[in-house]
Amino acid sequence: MLKRWMLLLVTGMLLVTVTGCGNKNQEPTEVIVESAVDNTTADSDNIQVEVETDIEELPPLEEAAPAENQTKAEEVKEEEFVYEPAEISCSMPSGFVADSEEPGLYLHKSYPKDVSSISYVISESGEDVSQLKLEDYRTALEADFLESYGDEVKVSVTQYDKITVDKRPGLKIKLHYEFKGVVYEQLIYMIYNGTESHILSYTQEKDGKWMEKFEESGDSIRLVPVK
Repeated sequence: MLKRWMLLLVTGMLLVTVTGCGNKNQEPTEVIVESAVDNTTADSDNIQVEVETDIEELPPLEEAAPAENQTKAEEVKEEEFVYEPAEISCSMPSGFVADSEEPGLYLHKSYPKDVSSISYVISESGEDVSQLKLEDYRTALEADFLESYGDEVKVSVTQYDKITVDKRPGLKIKLHYEFKGVVYEQLIYMIYNGTESHILSYTQEKDGKWMEKFEESGDSIRLVPVK
């Protein structure tokens, strides 16, 4: 029971660190679980049009008409992306089930023997999480541990990458730390969606067996508009 309580506290701290507003009353939202989803890292929609002309055959400048391809190139403009309310959709690792007590929390069916967990929360913050600096994030998380629990916790960040999911910017973070005598490893995805940020956190004890499956689940993330 103690480990479950600790997992919930750490998940809540991640949300507070990102929002910077100390709102611990944010209610997690349920993840849409799918059996199989394609990799979600979206490619850029930039369009490049090559214009081939023969300069010697062009008419005088005052009589020249725009080349057909050139006209099309001028007309092709990337539309400004409009953020809309959305929910995360991803494939869930086998064996994880929704917790009956805490919305947005998924525990392994063998809990408490296996305390690995997945949590999903939506932060109603207009800050672009993809612009959060690594050192600022690590420092804020360590400060939250100290302020909230009186524990001096050293957070080691091993991966801090900018990503794009369905045209939305975000971060992929891997870290580990020791808290209350237990070493935790976490894989965290933070995705900016206009007035909100989606935070999906995968947690296991050190040298657990789930990190590869967590990565596969993270690679399947999609942002599905809420109708």
